[in-house]
Amino acid sequence: MNIQKNVKKYIIFVVIIRFLSPLSVKAQLAPTPVGPVPNARQIEWYHREMIAFIHFGMNTFADINEGDGTASPELFNPTALDCNQWTSVLKSAGITTAIFVAKHADGFCNWPTAHTNYSVKNSPWKNGKGDVVKEFTDACKTAGIKAAIYLGPYDRHDSRYGTSDYSTYYANQLSELLRNYGPIWEIWWDGAGADQLTTADYTRWADTVRKLQPQCVVFGTKHSYLFADCRWVGNESGISGDPCWSTINPSSIRDEAEHIKQLNHGEVDGTAYIPAEVDVSIRPSWFYHQAEDAHVKTVATLWDLYFNSVGRNSVLLLNFPPNKQGLISSIDAQRADSLHALIKGTFKNNLASGAIIKSLHPRGGEYKPANMVDQLESTYYATDENHTTDTITFNLGSKKTFDVLMLQEVIELGHRTTGWSVDYSENGKTWIPINEATEKQSIGYKWLVKFKPVTASQVRLRITSGKACVAIHTFGIYKQQFLKP
Repeated sequence: MNIQKNVKKYIIFVVIIRFLSPLSVKAQLAPTPVGPVPNARQIEWYHREMIAFIHFGMNTFADINEGDGTASPELFNPTALDCNQWTSVLKSAGITTAIFVAKHADGFCNWPTAHTNYSVKNSPWKNGKGDVVKEFTDACKTAGIKAAIYLGPYDRHDSRYGTSDYSTYYANQLSELLRNYGPIWEIWWDGAGADQLTTADYTRWADTVRKLQPQCVVFGTKHSYLFADCRWVGNESGISGDPCWSTINPSSIRDEAEHIKQLNHGEVDGTAYIPAEVDVSIRPSWFYHQAEDAHVKTVATLWDLYFNSVGRNSVLLLNFPPNKQGLISSIDAQRADSLHALIKGTFKNNLASGAIIKSLHPRGGEYKPANMVDQLESTYYATDENHTTDTITFNLGSKKTFDVLMLQEVIELGHRTTGWSVDYSENGKTWIPINEATEKQSIGYKWLVKFKPVTASQVRLRITSGKACVAIHTFGIYKQQFLKP
């Protein structure tokens, strides 16, 4: 009888353990974050990947790039302004967020602000009754695009610039924009020319942002570094560094003139998580000039910029300047649409899907190697706690030709991998390095590499160094879908 009782107890024990084990294994096996990690705003920001910049204002009509604040509001008179056309262009380009320049350094305001006469209310456009910011935010809402605002801190028109009165003036305008135009997804604080402002000014303005729009992303520069969710990349060429860490020491943003390299590359041991937003115009200038119609960036150039920004753990901020009519040029729209088609066509098919995957140091449980090719961001592969390196082999089942690869880390767990390389093999015995993917360092949200086509039946990812155990949710190989420029 005792034996039977013991057997029953054992069976009950096994059933309980089997029932509880998935929960207990998950809790025990989950990797812990290492170093600074992104906040919720930054996670959503990364998933935008590409953001549109829209420079439009007095400079458009004066046919200049840097107005001195003396041009008459009488110049501002778009004949066919249509913000719905803007958002249509962006949707076709796969862009889901847009930053509109409400006020540039010339001080002219694209909305009928109550705090200065230097605005659209004193222009002939719509007899002074127009509001470009409202038309922009309304069009974004209709199109399902996130609306964001550039409100230039530097002001060449206002004589109070650099004084406490100007700080109040700017705070009042910021409040107008954040109160009256619905959700504002990002505020863009340009550091250019803003040397007479102080961190105290930005502290006041940041309080306004957090009070009125707590989910608003802050693009911060030298004086607003304490509040930055994303940073300047150190150039206006659309190129991130290699490596490009999301982490950086805030003092490097504050002292930008001495730390351009750090802005471009980030800092692997940086104390704050402030990734790079990479700004560049689709044309040579930020504002529209008819003379530049023949110099719109080609699809091939935009493709390179995509790899050098989104493909380097950053977000691409691509400028589309409307013309004097108030429309985005058709050639700009066509180039952006072709870029989107190239992105979709290339990344629609991960040639590593279905591969038989083996690794040296699997964590076990739900963190299996197959998670890297299951197209689900909620799952990922991890090594056991004691291994920061690994070798992961993908048996493709047959020979496949590819010229692009992608890696994505679990950014919620921080930067973990600090060294990696990729090799390929036609027979599983002789391994050939992909030179462009050898001795790389950062991964982060997304890292892309393109190279001359190779044909292989097996691919090998070697994690050669790291701060903590490996946590990768995507590994992909792809074939570029080339389009005419």
